Amino acid sequence: MEPVTLTADGLRLVTWEQRHMSDLAKIYADPLIERFLVMPLPWAGTARERFVWLQERHWQSGNPRWAVIDEDGRLAGSMALTKSFPYELTITYVTAPWARGRGVAQRAIRAAVEFGFEHLGAKRIAWDAIVGNHASRLAAIRTGFTVEGIARNGVHQRGVSKDCWVGGVLPGEVRGPDDPPANYAILKRQAGFFMAERRELETGAAGLRLRPLRETDLDDLAATCADEEVQRWVDMPGDYTRAKADQWFAFAQGAWDRGERVLFALADSDDRYCGSVDLVLKAPGEAEIGYFCSPWARGQGWMTAAVKRLCGLGFEDLGLERIEWRAVVGNEASRRVAEKAGFSVEGTRRRTRHGGDGRVDSWTASLFPDEMG
Repeated sequence: MEPVTLTADGLRLVTWEQRHMSDLAKIYADPLIERFLVMPLPWAGTARERFVWLQERHWQSGNPRWAVIDEDGRLAGSMALTKSFPYELTITYVTAPWARGRGVAQRAIRAAVEFGFEHLGAKRIAWDAIVGNHASRLAAIRTGFTVEGIARNGVHQRGVSKDCWVGGVLPGEVRGPDDPPANYAILKRQAGFFMAERRELETGAAGLRLRPLRETDLDDLAATCADEEVQRWVDMPGDYTRAKADQWFAFAQGAWDRGERVLFALADSDDRYCGSVDLVLKAPGEAEIGYFCSPWARGQGWMTAAVKRLCGLGFEDLGLERIEWRAVVGNEASRRVAEKAGFSVEGTRRRTRHGGDGRVDSWTASLFPDEMG
């Protein structure tokens, strides 16, 4: 097919030319591109020399390839549609580092998707992204794509198999500029949080800070989780070993990448692991907090400080509107922490699931942004 130029609310989707190559090289040198693109890097040699020619061949095969140009005439990204199955196309896109935060991907996606439906006969346009690429996921959701699940080891990136999100959009489902999905503001804040570098958090408590869990913490984590009090009250496997800590570490890393859980380790002035506190994200704007303290760190008020700090992060950075707390009836220590952090106990849930103990009664409480102390 012959190349077609598209317009997209101040953008132009045009055929690739040699003049775009210097900016494209800068795009491919960006750390986020290296993290989430599957192409061989560094981008040089034959791949770069033959790039424009290859895009022309794609057009001839009915697979559109566009350079996305902004209002100033500078390269702002790339957009592509590729035949995958009969009546199905796959969309891929990249935004230049200097063009992020301006809705470039959204505008270009709408133009490309509409072209695919109207002129290429598509009945479905598929999308995928390496798990953790929340920017790509957010742009897809904003423009009408439904995230349908995770393909395990669904993509191979420079010799490494990785999980990827998969989704699709059907004719009539494209969302316009004035038609955001429900809770989009919350989704946007959370995508920005999970795309950012993980950071340490000060707590205001002497000698305590919150930081990401590390492999060097796992012996102390295993010892904490095997502690009699932790085993009694926290829903976790019995006979807790270092191997189980290794499994938990891998799970927690994956849950962070998926945007499902925010977990921090409590660390003392010597950087020793002293416990964990996490938020498990549920319905948009809601999360449940969980925590446990190492035996050697109890009695210092640290857990209350940690819970307050993480709840503050949840409301400020994740757009949460309600945080829930639950604990087995009788866990007075956990209840004191929750109440000191501002939670209001609402009642008792009867016979909720609690690991190997079967079903037990649990207290439940909630915290809202205006109740933070």
